[in-house]
Amino acid sequence: MPSKRPIRLIGIIGIAVFLVILVNLDTRAILTALLSVNYYYLIAALLINGLIVVIKAKKWKIIVDSIRSGFSLWQSIIGFLVGFSLSTLTPAKVGDAARFLYVRDESCTTGMALSTVVIDRIIDLVLLFAFGIIAMIAFSLIRGVEILSGGLLLVLTGAIIFGIYAVSRKNYMKKILRPFFGIFVPPRYRNQVSGYFNDFYSGLEQFLASRRKVLGCVAAGIVSWLLAVVYAALLGRAIGIDVGYYMFLVIPIISVVDLLPISISGIGTRDATLLYLFGIIGIAPETVVAFSILYLVFSYWFIALVGLLFWFLYPVPLEMLKEDAPETQGGI
Repeated sequence: MPSKRPIRLIGIIGIAVFLVILVNLDTRAILTALLSVNYYYLIAALLINGLIVVIKAKKWKIIVDSIRSGFSLWQSIIGFLVGFSLSTLTPAKVGDAARFLYVRDESCTTGMALSTVVIDRIIDLVLLFAFGIIAMIAFSLIRGVEILSGGLLLVLTGAIIFGIYAVSRKNYMKKILRPFFGIFVPPRYRNQVSGYFNDFYSGLEQFLASRRKVLGCVAAGIVSWLLAVVYAALLGRAIGIDVGYYMFLVIPIISVVDLLPISISGIGTRDATLLYLFGIIGIAPETVVAFSILYLVFSYWFIALVGLLFWFLYPVPLEMLKEDAPETQGGI
């Protein structure tokens, strides 16, 4: 069995980057900036962030409603926060998948419940990369700074379009995944994984059957991303950073960087990216790092603590995971 040590080491690269950044800056200036925070702007930012959580939970609820009934907005908020809490501890936010525990019941299999989380993440990722690409193009046009070359942006755009097409075609994905299925999935789990695969596409078909639900989720996703920029702008003002429209260029890019599996909660990678992006417009690096720390604490850790509290208040019996393997036979 392969060692998990390399995976853990990859996950702490970002922490090492963050420590290197701190060593090379004036930590007293960073502390001074943090202690001089404007609490009015901070409270306003937290209220906006709370609204973002509700909108994202509502988006997920729309997806769940297409698969099972009786899932309330409150349940969706609880599941979203618990999943977010676990995502802050895992590279690339894979812990977010735990949300399915709050959807799974007698009428909804594990595979169907997982499909709601996967569909939600796909919508988020597509919107994120769309905003990220727009931000990178805007940097090139407005600031004269090329984050990625035109060729790489074209390749990235093509990859996203191909990914959306491939995921939406069950038979196509079967052909792509079949070689990996035979190599990486042990024989005793193949029926179960095949069942999850089929359940995912059953859930996807039910969701896509309602154009209103699809458009509602996309609209909710766009609103949540726009509010995320407003939130970041308020957080920036709380620490003396007032950059106007520039935050619309910064936030999508650092959100993409946060997905890199070399860091946990974007520590280090986000700091380095912000130092570069804000350095372009002459903001002091100590102020930038102070902003990044605020962003980490209130965008990740604070919400994660709330999610952890909900995990204890509304625990999910893990025994429900011990379901019978799906009856699907054979492979993908």
